[in-house]
Amino acid sequence: MKLSFRTSQQESPGYTSLALGIAYTNGVLNEEQVSKAIQLGIDSIICNLSKSVTSNASSRTVLRQQRVAEECSERNHMDQIIEQILCEGVDVSTV
Repeated sequence: MKLSFRTSQQESPGYTSLALGIAYTNGVLNEEQVSKAIQLGIDSIICNLSKSVTSNASSRTVLRQQRVAEECSERNHMDQIIEQILCEGVDVSTV
């Protein structure tokens, strides 16, 4: 019995295709054992892909939150500058 896995990947913008080829020769193992081995391989790939997707999503969320915090800080600073300009403008016009 020989069980072999072959994977191939194709990418285009916004799309990735992953193909899993599984081959085995008849021999010592029965169909149920082969099926379980194939399912184990598939489950392993799905688990690893899921971890990768989750990790990437978490990283993007953290980066997005950091960017929002920076933009908020910049907006607050700009608001202070505008407020200072307006206050100085009012002081000059009342003199």
